[in-house]
Amino acid sequence: MKPSRFDEIPQKDLLDGTQVQFKSTKLQKYICAENGGGTIVVANRSSAPDWETFRLWRINQTHFNFRVSSKQFVGLKGYRNRIVAGSDTAGSPETFQILFSTERNENNQNHKVKIKASNGQFIQVQSDTLLTADYSGSVWEDGNPSVFIMTIVKRQYPFQGEYQITNGYGPDKAPQVMQNHWNTYITEQDFQFMSANGLNAVRIPVGWWIAKDPNPPKPFVDEFTAKNVQQNIDYIYNKRSSDLAKVTTTNGPLSFVGEWTGEWEKKGASMQDYQRFAKAQLDVYGRATFGWAYWAYKCDQKHWSLKWMIENNYIKL
Repeated sequence: MKPSRFDEIPQKDLLDGTQVQFKSTKLQKYICAENGGGTIVVANRSSAPDWETFRLWRINQTHFNFRVSSKQFVGLKGYRNRIVAGSDTAGSPETFQILFSTERNENNQNHKVKIKASNGQFIQVQSDTLLTADYSGSVWEDGNPSVFIMTIVKRQYPFQGEYQITNGYGPDKAPQVMQNHWNTYITEQDFQFMSANGLNAVRIPVGWWIAKDPNPPKPFVDEFTAKNVQQNIDYIYNKRSSDLAKVTTTNGPLSFVGEWTGEWEKKGASMQDYQRFAKAQLDVYGRATFGWAYWAYKCDQKHWSLKWMIENNYIKL
């Protein structure tokens, strides 16, 4: 999905799946789901390595569920409306509205916010081990128990897929946006380009979110960042070649290499290095009796895009 499709989404920084952290301006401590979930929510952490990060389940541009490490949801409990993280499902008690101060920092990454619960009250810090939803004031000063600094956790590859775009625009506008995308992103000219470059099949991708939580396993590229250029190329010619040979047998079933890419995130790699890495994969995966598939025909991230790689002479088919 081209990132430009996301530009007009309201609160596009808070798409479904975004990870955030909250720091109390009163205590100068991070909010934490104790034990990763299943018990109370506290505000006593000086840093935010894990349990202090919450994943947003976006309902609309202002209302969200907060999911913790154990995949449970933050919600209200008891007559005091204490904040806990113990529900396996998300309903009204687990739904919160994020309200923003007019103050924004320069990189638009940290925001001064209040969090309104389903009872109409704001979450406040009573102590470092007690958060409740029972504050009704409108004060935004630092040190107020209901004011937090929300940090959006940056990801190398942010969640930007079909689910995020339809969820972000909502049911009224999303169909129009998606129809325009389908009509213009891959066209007849693209199929002519594929044919001219020897491509004879396409695969239709299905979003990870259809089958599971939007947290797909890392691609193979992450396993090899410690290897140098030649070691990566040798790995293809040796290990991947051996793997393919094991499943490609005489009179056996056809073999197919599901996805590969010319990207390897090797800092300082030259164009020639990328060409050699891509050629090694073409040499090896070309032995598959049913062929291979590249990661994406068209993609905003250059080396993941087969079209870009061909047009810029990184790959020759």
